[in-house]
Parts: sequence; structure tokens; C-alpha cells
Amino acid sequence: MANRGKRMTAAVPIVIVAGFALALFSPSPTPEWAVRKDILLSFHPVLAFEARVTEGTTKDDPRYGDLYHASGLEASFVYVKKSGYGWYVASRGTGP
Repeated sequence: MANRGKRMTAAVPIVIVAGFALALFSPSPTPEWAVRKDILLSFHPVLAFEARVTEGTTKDDPRYGDLYHASGLEASFVYVKKSGYGWYVASRGTGP
């Protein structure tokens, strides 16, 4: 019975890490979440929660997708596209 508890204790961190990795690397349900996830993956965890994400003027660009602006970043212009699974960042830079 004690071995079962040790196995469960070892399995919990593995499940948490796997769930976190799946959430980070799978497409997002909204464009804003895709932008915030991209900010988080570019090693700006505080800005991922504090940045103001607003829609840009470009919509349905065949090459890049929809434009969004994230305040507080050097590369603040972010293009997101929708796939069959959700939204993902297609490109980002300092200007449209």
C-alpha cells in the first residue's frame, strides 16, 4: 500500500507538467490568448498578464491573418491566424 502512495506522488508532477506543456504548445481558443501565450513563451511572464491587447485594422490578410497590438513590447504588432484547432501567432514585429 505504501508503494502505491509513492507512485501517485511521483505521477502528480508529471501530469501537471504534461498538462502545462500541452496548454502552452496547443492552439489558443481566442486571438487574445494566442497573443498572450506568445508573450509568455518569449520570456515575458509579467507582460503576458499586464499587456493590453487590442485589435488592429488589418483583418483576414491572406498571408499573415488578423493584426493585434500588444502594449509594452518592443515587437508589439502581432498577426494571428485561425487553424482548424484554434488561433496561433503567425508573425510579429515592430510595425505592420
